[in-house]
Amino acid sequence: MTSNLTLELPNFEGPLDLLLHLIKSQKIDIYDIPIAQITSQYLSYLHEMQKLNLQIAGEYFVMSSMLLRIKSQSLLPQNDFTENDEPEEDPRDELVQQLVQYSVFKKVSAYFKQRNNEVPITAAKEESVPATKKVQPLPLGQITSSELANTFIVVLQRLKLRQPDIVSVNVKETPINDMIDFLRTKMAKQKKISFFSCSDKMTSLSDVIGLFLALLELCKKQEIKVKQSRIFGDLELERIDKDGK
Repeated sequence: MTSNLTLELPNFEGPLDLLLHLIKSQKIDIYDIPIAQITSQYLSYLHEMQKLNLQIAGEYFVMSSMLLRIKSQSLLPQNDFTENDEPEEDPRDELVQQLVQYSVFKKVSAYFKQRNNEVPITAAKEESVPATKKVQPLPLGQITSSELANTFIVVLQRLKLRQPDIVSVNVKETPINDMIDFLRTKMAKQKKISFFSCSDKMTSLSDVIGLFLALLELCKKQEIKVKQSRIFGDLELERIDKDGK
């Protein structure tokens, strides 16, 4: 009930951060959100922030409109006059997908922030490439960081489809060193491997995240290079030998 809601006003990074805080603080299943309850509590937060004369970004009000729309759709009666046997789409699906993706990237961001704090201070060096030399574009087939992130989202969706009966996600940290050893062992036998094939037999979300971070770590160490032939497609991991090939 909203009357039992204790309003605390920490610094939220956006509306998804606020929603995730409400869900976690009440131990709500992210895949089965009581939309009426969450909408009421979300609006209570905005009202309290307005009473304190806090600056509220427009995106918070956009999210409130989305929550009210989903709430209205969930209250509408089902159409019993159609002969379509397919189940109707849950109006919460779009919101759930956004929250799951935000939660994953928030954990990845927190990991990189921790890694950055643990890395010793290094001295900068002068640039190796003269300022007069033009920067050449990447060769065809190599990918950008955004394309790499989109492919990782596809892997998470494939994992979700293999576990349709699971209604909650319990993430346990998987040591990245274990996944690095896993990739090194595979690539010692094969010069090229598929990222999807490595993650297909994984049943834990933490394993997939650990595998993805291990991939980035090996790229950083210049032990592998990653290619992608199409958008949202599989990633091809290729071993870089000592001779640089």
